[in-house]
Amino acid sequence: MKLRFLVVLSILFLACDPDDEPAIADAALEGEWVLSQVVCYCGFEPDTDFSLTKVVFDTDRDLVTVTHDGGYTFFRESGEHFYGGQADRLGFSDNSVYRFEVEGSLLTLTFQDSTEIADDEVTFLFKR
Repeated sequence: MKLRFLVVLSILFLACDPDDEPAIADAALEGEWVLSQVVCYCGFEPDTDFSLTKVVFDTDRDLVTVTHDGGYTFFRESGEHFYGGQADRLGFSDNSVYRFEVEGSLLTLTFQDSTEIADDEVTFLFKR
């Protein structure tokens, strides 16, 4: 009886797929980032100061805090926003999804646009 139990337990243990890795590879996002540029099919005043927008990622809580010290709102509204996702995608409760890439001190967030809407592509470039 003990042998059968051990065999069944072993089969169950081996059949399980341990998933110790996070659903999002977001460790590189941790910390504060300052917006340096917005790339889109939209016009900004020549003196637009993007650096007045800051984001702070808390990857332990899957939370991004956004602050805007200027008159414009970029990326998301000011406040705390919880995110989820897979691999290099960040999804928010309003169903918006951004692809992220971190290269050294540069963070690129690209809005995953709707194929039905032309010219809604937007990319946010942040620096540490």
